[in-house]
Parts: sequence; C-alpha cells; structure tokens
Amino acid sequence: MLRKLPSRKKVSKNPSSTRQKKLKLIREIYKKYPKIKKKIKNIKDIDKRVYYAKVWYITESQPIHTLEHFELRSFWGYHLDHICSISEGYKNKISPEIIGNIKNLQFIPWDENYKKGSKVEKNVLESVIKSNRVRRKKLI
Repeated sequence: MLRKLPSRKKVSKNPSSTRQKKLKLIREIYKKYPKIKKKIKNIKDIDKRVYYAKVWYITESQPIHTLEHFELRSFWGYHLDHICSISEGYKNKISPEIIGNIKNLQFIPWDENYKKGSKVEKNVLESVIKSNRVRRKKLI
C-alpha cells in the first residue's frame, strides 16, 4: 500500500510580504530621521529592528531640548538615555510610545550611560510595565 504524501501548502506569490511591509516602514522612518539607521543597522531580527526604529522615531520627535543637561549633549558630554531601556521594552512587550516618551528620557554623562547599558532598576521597570497595561486597557 502506498503512503499518502503530506499535502504541500500553497505558496503565496510573495511569502515575505509581511517582512517587506516591515522593511518599508523602517525605510520610511530612515527618510525622516536618517541617523536612526546607524543605531539599528546591526539588528538582524526584523521585529526587533522595527520596534527599535519605532522607539527612536518617537524619541526623536520628543521635545528633548526641554530636558535638563540638553545643552551639554555631545559624544564625550551627556547622552540621551532611555530610563527604561529599549531592549527591556522589547523583551517585556512595552509599547514603543511609552519607551520613546519624554517621561522615559534623561540626559546623563556618557560614561554613566555606557556603564548602565540596558540595565533598568526593578521598580522603574515595574512602573513602566504597569503604565503599559493601563494604556492597553484604555485602547480596548
């Protein structure tokens, strides 16, 4: 008796259409803020790259000139820091609008920023996660 071969799934003409849409979104963000490309170009995971691009897009549209130490911003001076890091936001599925919001931004000395890396204090992360839940409930 012959064994029935598993049926082949129909292959769409453009199997990567979702990927293409994500790449198009990233390109649109690059057009508006070209320096974002440099910040995320090494991220291989497309979903992660989209998330980072969205966060930086929102971050760049914030009135950061109103933050303390803005005038000291430079490579060896003060850096713009996400209090709850972008990587923690991605891991915890926190909305890019919350991570890129001015309330989550601060200027800190460059060496502190490098030491901090993607670390987040537990109470800060819990607070941000809680505000993300509240935001989602309002949307539903």
